Amino acid sequence: MKKIGFIGAGKVACSMGRYLTENGIPVTGYSCPNRESVDYAATFTQTKAFSDNEEVILESDIIFIATPDGVISSVWESINKQNISGKIFAMFSGSLSSDLFSGIDAAGAYAASIHPMFAFSDRNSDYLKMNNISFTVEGDKTAVNQLLDIFEGKLGHSVTVIEPKDKTRYHAAAATASNLMIGLYDMSLSMLVSCGFTEEAAAEIIRPLVENNAKAMLEKGAADALTGPVERCDTETVKKHLEVLSPEEKAVYIPLTKRLINISKTLHPERPYNEMEKLLISND
Repeated sequence: MKKIGFIGAGKVACSMGRYLTENGIPVTGYSCPNRESVDYAATFTQTKAFSDNEEVILESDIIFIATPDGVISSVWESINKQNISGKIFAMFSGSLSSDLFSGIDAAGAYAASIHPMFAFSDRNSDYLKMNNISFTVEGDKTAVNQLLDIFEGKLGHSVTVIEPKDKTRYHAAAATASNLMIGLYDMSLSMLVSCGFTEEAAAEIIRPLVENNAKAMLEKGAADALTGPVERCDTETVKKHLEVLSPEEKAVYIPLTKRLINISKTLHPERPYNEMEKLLISND
């Protein structure tokens, strides 16, 4: 079985390494400029703390560069000066494609980028939550096939192969479903606070709405989960909303409402949404 090594020892590297070792995938260990971090990662995964990148590459067949995105390119430039023939290099970046590994063909090595659709937040416990997550992968056929064998074949994950050119758009979709939803939630809380709620009361009153809506959306899909004034074609309520929103809030509310109109039209093609659309255009 291929042996895996890590360059980098942060949350993603620790979580992935522990998850792999817990499931019988051999991990050699870690290299990282921060000695405290590499010692922690090696102890946490019961693997080896390497003194430099050359050592972890020498003892591993597949090397994951699990550093921050902004550092991956410089790490690769230093690695590419070594003898790396036959090795597979991969990263967990959601936005960067395997095209970053320039010159890898001439070096006789193989490149891929594999991304878990998961928000890593705790290096001590995230590995316990990874059983059901999905991955995307792209890169050289040799590298992709090896990663498919591990993550799909041996670990049983759903892994979708995508094109390198689609990587950034894919990551933007993930950010929209994750980070931007947090932004919407925070904006809603601020609006409630401006109505006289405390932050604690605002969070409490909105919790069932958020939880139930997310549950319905995930179980039934966006169209069947949709409720509210847009779905009802209640133009007067939308007009009143626009009258009390700040310019910043309108800049979020209007494009999302336009999106909801498009969804609503598929549900109720007989309803006259043209007046609501005109209202939004006039306020845009």
